[in-house]
Amino acid sequence: MRRSLTTQSGTVNGRFCTRYEYDGAEYDVCDSALNAMLVNELFADECLDEADKQRLLSAMLFPDPAAALEKAGRERYWDMVDSVLWNAMGVDLYGTRGAAASEEPVFDWDEDAGRIRASLLQAYGVDWDEAAGAMSYAAFLDLVAGLMESGETPLQQAIYYRTAKCPKETKNNKEYIEAFRAKQRHFALRGERADE
Repeated sequence: MRRSLTTQSGTVNGRFCTRYEYDGAEYDVCDSALNAMLVNELFADECLDEADKQRLLSAMLFPDPAAALEKAGRERYWDMVDSVLWNAMGVDLYGTRGAAASEEPVFDWDEDAGRIRASLLQAYGVDWDEAAGAMSYAAFLDLVAGLMESGETPLQQAIYYRTAKCPKETKNNKEYIEAFRAKQRHFALRGERADE
């Protein structure tokens, strides 16, 4: 996902959109942070079949799906969707872009939702509920990344204890080590917790 300082977003048919280019044509894409979260939930939904997901995805991505289909043409439509989906939300529709080196996740959108909300408010004065539909997903990711540099926030603290190595125990730091390990257990993602 790349956004430059000249990228412009606005409202189209009452929905927050950014214009993306594909094969010489421009498409208005509903790329709000909230919509990106919903698109990711759509892909994770195991109850819907692929045809339902395709239909819903088109309606979620474009303020006017019929116009997007007409502009791209039936034979190029899903390639265009793959391109704008990748550029707007980092989602690889066909799974052909090659996975990045798989790293262990350091946060989880659902498990850390409260920490993310609190951190955005603390660091930037941004209320997620007010901003989620009015900022692009890329801008939201920039804010989340900036949380690591903006002083101690709830999300930054959780990530620190999930990634920091415990200092070596000495005869003088036993209480500190116990407290450090307790915080690591407290902040561990569910899948990493030994007690669950």
